[in-house]
Amino acid sequence: MLGHRRTRVLILLLTIMVGAIIGTVIGEALGGHVAIFNRSTTLGISPTDIHIGRILTFHFGFTLQLNLATAIGLIIALLLFRAF
Repeated sequence: MLGHRRTRVLILLLTIMVGAIIGTVIGEALGGHVAIFNRSTTLGISPTDIHIGRILTFHFGFTLQLNLATAIGLIIALLLFRAF
């Protein structure tokens, strides 16, 4: 039972990522024709360097760029996930 639940969560995360990617690609393609798809907002953490002595350096950052097409892609992906 726990394995089924874990698999379902992984499929949900994959569905969300694919929906966002497809929505973003469609938004970029239609951005020249439909002006509303050119507007976006960015959320995230600025890239930061973490140094551990002189041996290791990590670069950490995370950015989400959301637009209307991304939101539509996410909604469609979640509706498809619920349907199946």
